[in-house]
Amino acid sequence: MIVLEEPYVSELLLNYLEKTQIPVLDNDFAHSRKEQHSHLNLIDDSSFRAGYEAMREPKLYTVSEYALDRVCSILSGKELLSQVSLLKDKYAFRKACANMYEGFVFQEIKYADLFTFDVSKIQMPFVLKPSVGFLSAGVYTIENEKDWKEALTDIEKNFKALSSLFPNTVVGDGRFLIESYIKGTEFAVDVFFKDYKPNIVNIFEHRFSSSKDVSDRLYLTNKELFDFHLEQFTTYIAKLNSVLHLNNITVHIEMRAAGNKIIPIEINPLRFTGMCLNELLCYITGEHPLTYFFEGKTPDYSSMWKGKEDKTYYFSIIEKPQGVKNPLLDVEKLEKQFSNILELRLINNPKLNIMAHIFASVDCTNNKELERISTLDVTTLLK
Repeated sequence: MIVLEEPYVSELLLNYLEKTQIPVLDNDFAHSRKEQHSHLNLIDDSSFRAGYEAMREPKLYTVSEYALDRVCSILSGKELLSQVSLLKDKYAFRKACANMYEGFVFQEIKYADLFTFDVSKIQMPFVLKPSVGFLSAGVYTIENEKDWKEALTDIEKNFKALSSLFPNTVVGDGRFLIESYIKGTEFAVDVFFKDYKPNIVNIFEHRFSSSKDVSDRLYLTNKELFDFHLEQFTTYIAKLNSVLHLNNITVHIEMRAAGNKIIPIEINPLRFTGMCLNELLCYITGEHPLTYFFEGKTPDYSSMWKGKEDKTYYFSIIEKPQGVKNPLLDVEKLEKQFSNILELRLINNPKLNIMAHIFASVDCTNNKELERISTLDVTTLLK
């Protein structure tokens, strides 16, 4: 069963749902897609709950946090919702895992108290972020008092305006979290739990242009990266789940790893990588990522990279430039930045600070392209 919602759903997913006839909740967003995708298997709220209760091992997927309010209403009282609540609240999640990470500091602060908080009490560097969040909205790396003051100014001006566009379950602007800066390479891992055991579907490295960069510009994967981390991450996530007790649920885990030390940043429930960007996997295995969850299987790890051993696959999120009203993307200029575009998705949603998503591949030895994309000045791509 699946819930489609704002802010985005891909044609690839809609086609997959028509082909498989997986039940889709008949909400306004799904109904708006019915005209062009007439074979969607839409069902109403009562049928959705009845269908969920009829399954021996209920499987539910949502494309974004926008769907959580409706899901919580329809499935009120179900055990699944306690898992969702734990993961969505970053402070509650940190408390649940506190004994696993010696020396990791975290503290929750109300929005109104941010502006009088004595930042000298916290060891720098640290991260400031909303206790409930979406994408990288309102996330700040604080290395000195100047960073702190700039973050507060931005929160007061920009984050408050951004949060007004989203439901509280997507970007809750009432509480913020201060936590230790996690060192190491950042990874995004798509997992589903079956019989409480983790099954990994995607492993992406999240590349940054600098220590201050908190954007979602570039995520990549390749055979060497995937194979190197698969067993390590599976073992670690199994250990993490001994505390969280997740089952029959998909999650998108963001974490940092330095050698054998791994610390989670956050875990997003009921979905894989957001904005349908998990579908980069389609170009690697030929299967839609949801196939693995709904059929209870993993990719064939031994053969999924056959013929692709020397390629790096990546997706890039092209953000709207700050301070530019109604930016117009020059698609031709954008396409020239990539050596091999697999798919270009133009995003036309005023609520999102995004102009396009790109799936691409490159030779594993071509780090110059990846470096260029991670530091790309989007103002050079405008008409």
